[in-house]
Amino acid sequence: MRILVLGVGNILLTDEAIGVRIVEALEQRYILPDYVEILDGGTAGMELLGDMANRDHLIIADAIVSKKNTPGTMMILRDEEVPALFTNKISPHQ
Repeated sequence: MRILVLGVGNILLTDEAIGVRIVEALEQRYILPDYVEILDGGTAGMELLGDMANRDHLIIADAIVSKKNTPGTMMILRDEEVPALFTNKISPHQ
């Protein structure tokens, strides 16, 4: 099994950095099994495709704007839900 936990975001924009801060906290606080890789993706976009390829599971931590939820709400999107939410690509890491 190969799992990637990918944190994305811009650390210069405070709340936009949440994905990066999450993976930093995971690395500092937990000893994860060898099959789990933690990656700070920053604001990289297409460059991350190779890292995401051939994974059994991909967990992405990121900040998003949602009209349905209040700030700070954790959303879990699976499979087909992801492309439906991101119809407008407005930042490099989306």
